[in-house]
Amino acid sequence: MSRELKTIMESSIRQRFESVESCIVIDYQRINAEKTHELRSSLRRHGVRMNVVHNRLAKRVFSESEVPEDFKALLKGPTAVVWGVDDGAVSASKYVAEWRKENPELAEVRGGLFQGKTLLPEEVQTLAELPDLPTMQSMVTGMFLGPLTLLATLAEQLPGHFAGCVAARKDSLDEGGDDS
Repeated sequence: MSRELKTIMESSIRQRFESVESCIVIDYQRINAEKTHELRSSLRRHGVRMNVVHNRLAKRVFSESEVPEDFKALLKGPTAVVWGVDDGAVSASKYVAEWRKENPELAEVRGGLFQGKTLLPEEVQTLAELPDLPTMQSMVTGMFLGPLTLLATLAEQLPGHFAGCVAARKDSLDEGGDDS
């Protein structure tokens, strides 16, 4: 490959990955054209991108950023880097795991990169099992609103209970009860 072509390819890879903070690496071996199209289409529908990379060029590009050496070690053999446009490795891991349910022998996950740390395949699977961002936000909102709702309900009922206590005391006094 000519030096000029390598320079152009390296520039393209650099441009593609400069804003990627987290991603996963999959083994691209044994994926035929039909399955490749199916995988890319499935990922694209969910805002996830996949690029098959030349390992040597990708290592060079990742070396310029603060990527751990053990992540660069994942770049061997037929490799594809997958990342979500909005949330990097989180959505990438979810949708690759979803696609792999129908194609378990293809696109084996080698690992990933998340918050500057290299992920093992098991950790990528754990990441895939996390709820998505809107679900997490609603869970946190529910955790905060639950006690507040209870407090509001109790505060709303307090005047009624107080009035009932006053009425009961008045009735007991009217019946000639103890006036203390």
